[in-house]
Amino acid sequence: MDTDTMQTPPSASSQTETHLRLLIETGLMLASERSLDAIVQAALDAGLHLCGARFGAFFYNGDNEGAPYSLYKVSGPDASLFAALPMPRPTEIFGVSFVSQQILRSDDITLDPRYGQNPPFAGLPPLHPPVRSYLAVPVRSRAGHVLGCMIYGHPGLCVFTQASEDLVATVASQAAVAIDNVRLSESLTHEIAHVDAARSLQRQTSDRLHQALEAAQLGTWIWDRATDLVDLDERAAQLFHAQPHVPVTRTALRKRIVLTDDQGKTFDSLERSLVSGGLYSVEYRIDGPDGSPAWVSASGIATFAPGSSSITGMVGTVQDITTRKTQESALRQSEKLAATGRLAATIAHEINNPLEAVTNLIYLSRTDPDVPPPVQLLLETADAELARVAQIAQQTLGFYRDTTRSSEIDVNDLLHSVVDLFARKMVSRRIICTLDLEPGLRIHGLQGEIRQIFSNLVVNAIDSFTFAATARPGSIRVRGRHLRGPRNGISILVSDEGSGMQPSIRHRIFSPFFTTKLSVGTGLGLWVTRGFVEKHGGSIRFRTRTGDSSGTIFRVFLPVHPPSSQGSPMASSYFSG
Repeated sequence: MDTDTMQTPPSASSQTETHLRLLIETGLMLASERSLDAIVQAALDAGLHLCGARFGAFFYNGDNEGAPYSLYKVSGPDASLFAALPMPRPTEIFGVSFVSQQILRSDDITLDPRYGQNPPFAGLPPLHPPVRSYLAVPVRSRAGHVLGCMIYGHPGLCVFTQASEDLVATVASQAAVAIDNVRLSESLTHEIAHVDAARSLQRQTSDRLHQALEAAQLGTWIWDRATDLVDLDERAAQLFHAQPHVPVTRTALRKRIVLTDDQGKTFDSLERSLVSGGLYSVEYRIDGPDGSPAWVSASGIATFAPGSSSITGMVGTVQDITTRKTQESALRQSEKLAATGRLAATIAHEINNPLEAVTNLIYLSRTDPDVPPPVQLLLETADAELARVAQIAQQTLGFYRDTTRSSEIDVNDLLHSVVDLFARKMVSRRIICTLDLEPGLRIHGLQGEIRQIFSNLVVNAIDSFTFAATARPGSIRVRGRHLRGPRNGISILVSDEGSGMQPSIRHRIFSPFFTTKLSVGTGLGLWVTRGFVEKHGGSIRFRTRTGDSSGTIFRVFLPVHPPSSQGSPMASSYFSG
């Protein structure tokens, strides 16, 4: 044998010295450590080296006696095998250390009569490292209950000695002290935090109330009944155009800021609250900062004199609810639109039958050879007008519910047909319409809705001359171009030299039921137009001017492929709600 490769086993004295050094170092580390994870891992690793185990594990004890144990830390080269193993059960062998608080050391645990008596495994579960030598040392707190248990195993026999048991027990005691210290420190820290929280509770409550008021955009007010003075905070003062915390009489404030029609409402609500002693709650309109009406909601609760049922005033909040009221109004309009759409569809459907009958009668009369030529001419005119009525009825029916499939649309042909449809109207009003279209303008979409978009814009352009202060001749230009780039599509401009739009109405032109055509218009054209454009994934913008060089330009962008045109029908229910 090569003597250079021979290893001399350590002497008993040097091994004892090594164990003592490790024990001291571990004790010092545990005494200074404040991390529970680090304490348990260090104690477990030290015990592994001191007893010569193949693997070790630290299990936490359950909250109640007999409860399953929880694996917390592992140590040794076979530690990764524990990841897939089930948690240990409250067997008799575990009960020795966890319940009876005794150290259990065995030269061959498989020979213990308590071993293998618990189903379903009757011993170690599958994939568990083989264990013959066994050592379990409980970790006891100062109060005397078991915090957990350090368990070591080895596949060989008679590995653990009394000396190694004593060493591991010492480490377990050091770990117990360190764990108790960490928990005591955490408890003290918690108590200190609790005391600090109690001391600052009033300040925090005030801050939270302020934050809640800010988040809800609520202003606060205090009213003194005897003097009729109201004290307003910053937000309430801003809402009522007053100085914060500068008392002003409620009567003067109500007459100055509340709209005349709503002043009686606020007075009656306050009087009822004073009589009943209940809550004060009212919504009313005030003059907004820009001069337009704004909605506010005020609520309050009565204050009483100490030891008396006499009401001395009120304290409450006020909030700007203009946005909410606007949304409610929009919802009501949406419901009206739904009803209007259903009515329009019903009427269009019902007139189709008599309309077809009249059309057939005219056809029979026109084909009668005995009808004189002048009457034939009149019948042709009547037939053309009936065709227009039928088209309007069909358009109204499709306007309510369009479930056609998306198809390729030749925009050039569509725009020519739209202009031709209104040609007679433009001629009668001395309007010249010019088409400037690039060849090959094509998109995918719903034919009826795309036609409706440009029909509405052309009609508006025509009416911009009709409803001008003085009807005058002019021109309309329709220009179409391809747009290349990230969004492949087309751009259509419809421009006129009409009267333009006044600044006061420009922000409302896409609102439903808004019209400047008096009794002639319905106010739905541009609202529906924008809806159809956005439904097809496009956008609509406008520019307008008034004065000597007045006019309006609408620009519509439509992508070649709308978002919902992936080979499936595009359902339109703009009026169906």
